[in-house]
Amino acid sequence: MPIIIRKGFRRAGLLAMFCIVAALCESPIARAEPQDTQFQAAPAVKKKIALTQFDVTNTHHVDDISNIYDGLPLALANRLEASGEFLTTYTGRSIPVETGEAQRNAIIQIAEQSGAQLLISGIVINAGIKHEKGFFGTSLGENIKRHIEVELAVYDGLTGGQLLLRRLDEQAPEEVKIGNDKPFGSSLFFETEMGQALSRLLDLAVSDIRTGLKNVPFSAHILRVKENKAFLDAGSDSLLRPGDKLVAYARDTTPIAALNGSALGVMDRAVDTITLTHVQPQFSIGELTEDAAKLGIKAGSLAKIDPDEHRILVAKQIAAQQMAKAEQDAKDEAERLKAEQAAQAEAARIKAQQDAKAEAARIKAEKKAQAQAKAKAAADAKAAKLKAAKAARVSAAQQAKTRALAQSKARAATEAKAARLKAQEEAKAKTACITAEEMARVEAACITAEKKVQAETETKTRLTEGTPAPQTAESAVAQPKTVTKATVEPATEPAKPKIGTPLKLKPVKP
Repeated sequence: MPIIIRKGFRRAGLLAMFCIVAALCESPIARAEPQDTQFQAAPAVKKKIALTQFDVTNTHHVDDISNIYDGLPLALANRLEASGEFLTTYTGRSIPVETGEAQRNAIIQIAEQSGAQLLISGIVINAGIKHEKGFFGTSLGENIKRHIEVELAVYDGLTGGQLLLRRLDEQAPEEVKIGNDKPFGSSLFFETEMGQALSRLLDLAVSDIRTGLKNVPFSAHILRVKENKAFLDAGSDSLLRPGDKLVAYARDTTPIAALNGSALGVMDRAVDTITLTHVQPQFSIGELTEDAAKLGIKAGSLAKIDPDEHRILVAKQIAAQQMAKAEQDAKDEAERLKAEQAAQAEAARIKAQQDAKAEAARIKAEKKAQAQAKAKAAADAKAAKLKAAKAARVSAAQQAKTRALAQSKARAATEAKAARLKAQEEAKAKTACITAEEMARVEAACITAEKKVQAETETKTRLTEGTPAPQTAESAVAQPKTVTKATVEPATEPAKPKIGTPLKLKPVKP
C-alpha cells in the first residue's frame, strides 16, 4: 500500500516512519532478552524406578499362574523401560502392607540401596473365576469370566511418601485357566485370554504411571563433593549431557515430626546450581558456584532438574549479586564521605583551636575576676565567722549560767525530798518502837496476872490436900521476869494463845 505524504505533514510522516521502524527492530531484541536469562527446557531424562515383589491377597486364585509374585513386577519394569522415560531395576524384596513408619523406612532403605528415585509396589487383589448363570438359572448359556484386579502404588524413594495409587481391573472370557507350564511373561503366556488381559492391565499401568510422574522432577544423589565439584550417581544412561543444569539441595538436620512423635521426613533447601561438565554412563561431574561445604552440600544430598526452582535460585543469586554490588557501592560512598568528613573535621579542628585560644584568654580573665571576688568573699566570711563565734561564746556562757542555776535548784529539791523521806522513816521507826514496848508491857502484865491466879489456885490445892506452903514472894516475883524473857526470845515453834490472853496487835504504819 503506497504511503501518501502531503505537504505540511512530510516531517511528521518521516518521524512516524522512523518510530515504526525502530519499534519493529527493537521488539525482537526485547523478546530475546528474557530468553537469555530464562532456564532452558528440562531435558528428557530417565527417572530411576525400583520395583518390589507383588503380594497376593488370595493365593488360591493364582495356583495356575507361574510365579506371578516376581513375573508381574518384572513385566511392568520391562514395559516402563521400553517407554524410554525410566530406568528400572527389580529388587525382589517386599515392603510392609500396613502404612506407617515401618513401611516408610523400608521404602527409603530399598530406594537408597538400589540408587532409585522412585519405588513401585503392588498387590493382586483378585484373580478369581466368576460363573454367570444361563437361562432360567441353568447351565445353558452359562458365561465364565476371570477377573484380574491389581493395586499399584508409587512412592518417593527419598521420603517414603506415596505419590500415586491406582487400582486396575481387567477380565478374561472363556479360557480362564493358564497352567504352570506357561512361564509368566512368555509368548505362550500372553497368547492365553488371561495373559492378554494382564497385558492390557500392564499397558494401563504404564500409561497411568507415565501420566502421574510427568510433573515429578528428575533427581539424583550426590555421591561426594570436593570444593566446588559434585559427583552424581546418574549419567548418560539417564540421558544427561554436559551443560545440563541441576539444582543442589542441602538437607536440614532436624526431622519433621508428626503429632504422635514419629518422624515424617526432613526438609531440603535449594542452595545452588550444578552445571554438568563431565558425563559418564552411570555418573557425572558438575560444578557449583560456591564451595560445597559453605553451602551445606555433602554426600547424600539431592540434585534435581526443576526449572521453577532453578529460576527462583537464579533470581536469588542475581539479587545477592546486586545486593553485594550495592553494598560495595555503599562502602565506596562511605569511604568518600569519610574522607570528606575527615577534611571537614580537620578544618573544624583548626577553627576549634583558634576559638579555644580565645576562649582560654577570656576564661583566664574571668578566673582572675572570680579569684578577686572569691578573696573578698572569703574575708567577709571570716569576719562574719569571728563575729558569730563571739556571739556564740556569749550565748554559751549565758546558757551555762542558766544550766548551773537549774542544777542547784534541782539538787536542793532532791535534798529536801530526801530529808523529808528520812524524817518520815524515823517517825515510822519511832512509832514502831513505842508500839512494841507497849505490847511487851501488856504481855508482861498478862503473864503476871496469870501466874498470880495459878499461884492462888496451887495454894488452895495444897491447903485442901495439906501440902507444904508455896515459895516466898521473892521467888514468885522472879518468875515473871523469866517468862518475860521467854516472850522476848520466841521458841522454835509458836505457842498457841491461851484463853483470856490478849491478842498482839500489829502496828499500823502512819
